[in-house]
Amino acid sequence: MPDITPLFRKYVNVIEEARDNSLEKAEIQDRDNLAMKKFSIKDTFVKECSELLKHIIELRKVLYSLKQAYESEADLTEKEKDEFDTETRLLLQQYFEKLKFLERYENQRQQVVKEKYLSKKTPSFFSLVDGTDDEMSLFHSTNNKYRSGVLQSLSILLSSVSSDLSKMQQERLSRQKELESIDFNAQLYVPTQDMTLGSVSQSPAIETTQDEVKQYNETMSKLSQEQLQILETEHDELLNHKTKELEKVEKLSKTIMEISSLQNEIGAHLQAQTQNIFTLLDDHDDVQMDIQQGNKQLRRAQEREGKSARLIVYLSMIFGLLILFLDYIN
Repeated sequence: MPDITPLFRKYVNVIEEARDNSLEKAEIQDRDNLAMKKFSIKDTFVKECSELLKHIIELRKVLYSLKQAYESEADLTEKEKDEFDTETRLLLQQYFEKLKFLERYENQRQQVVKEKYLSKKTPSFFSLVDGTDDEMSLFHSTNNKYRSGVLQSLSILLSSVSSDLSKMQQERLSRQKELESIDFNAQLYVPTQDMTLGSVSQSPAIETTQDEVKQYNETMSKLSQEQLQILETEHDELLNHKTKELEKVEKLSKTIMEISSLQNEIGAHLQAQTQNIFTLLDDHDDVQMDIQQGNKQLRRAQEREGKSARLIVYLSMIFGLLILFLDYIN
């Protein structure tokens, strides 16, 4: 029977090497997982922001899909348009409240992170050796900028959707005012009770210009001079009345256009004021954090001054006793 011991030993060595390699890979993976856990934040901020982004994009798609039907007069009724306005405004209000909640949470988290990691002036000996404080501070500062950028992007997108909806509503209101300003029931002529035009009968349809002229001459020949004067005066009055109505309509249209432009300017100013308010709130938080850090430094300085004063008093007492003792010995 042949000796297969060397072959068995080779197989054992191969298995041991494979096991050692697997153990090394497992250790490396464990170290990587620990590093990833160290540089990770266990909260649902990113998930909440992504869900809010999906809702805003869906709302914008709905606005773009219903814009043509909203602007037309036949596709949707006024009741349906009012319901659409109410629902969209409620959704926008909920989205703005959600965004404000995320901003408050992120501001509080960043304040805690700054106090814990980013405001350290004296690193420890171990952090100088392995550089953990530098890595953590760099990670948290980068993460803070990323999260602030996400919130700013959501705010800009939500403000854009709100401005689009405001423009659609302004156009609808301007069309309603224009339609209300036009009097469709206005009479084209003012009948008179004194005129007796019984001799003028309804004529057949006019086909050519010659027939029209002929009919006009016949009608004018049947009318008396007094009736002609009455017709002329009534025609002038009716023309003046219609001219005044057209002037009023033009003034109303100009006023509506000015109001819509003012509303657009007010919306732009409100958006700019909102951004300024957000920046002021951020500056206020930074100033408040600086004040807290300054108070901590003042307390530390006062404690150091108290310790130094007590040390000076104790040393003075010791030196005085020492001098008295030396004088007593001499």
